[in-house]
Amino acid sequence: MFSFFKRTPTENESAERTRPSRDAQRADLLWKQGRRLLERKKFARAIESMREALELEPSRLDGRLNMGAALYLTGEYEEAVTHLKYVLAFDPQSTPALLNLAASYDALGRMDDSIATLEKIVADRPQWSDAHYNLAIAYFKQELYDKAMEALKAELQINPQHEAARTLLNKIYLMPTRKN
Repeated sequence: MFSFFKRTPTENESAERTRPSRDAQRADLLWKQGRRLLERKKFARAIESMREALELEPSRLDGRLNMGAALYLTGEYEEAVTHLKYVLAFDPQSTPALLNLAASYDALGRMDDSIATLEKIVADRPQWSDAHYNLAIAYFKQELYDKAMEALKAELQINPQHEAARTLLNKIYLMPTRKN
């Protein structure tokens, strides 16, 4: 029978294994740069930085979320959906990912998907401010006025000062004919 020698790493070798690789460090810098550029509304440059980071570190969820947001903001909705779905595969409760996904679906004309995503947010976080309002907007676009009114009333229960919700609710009430 053979025995195998298992060498114990030296202190320096252990430290090297725990230290991030150059690629990981570069990816971290690129993700941070992309986030800063996104915050400064320099979307094209942010996307460029995040694409480079993505090649080095494709599994970073916060980076993918920011990439999805930047792509949405530049009108690249299909690609945004891809990144947002990736985030949701690992973190199904990510509110920012769900909101951006719903907005991307809306922009793509996929209102049923947008509504289903917003309904998930409302079901999971019924007290979250603006969730009901966003759902009401989607219902309104689909001419589901009674559902829109319910969502707006729920929003105003949470946030009575929500002026946009109050305005839309008044608009629906004043419509001569409404679909259910």
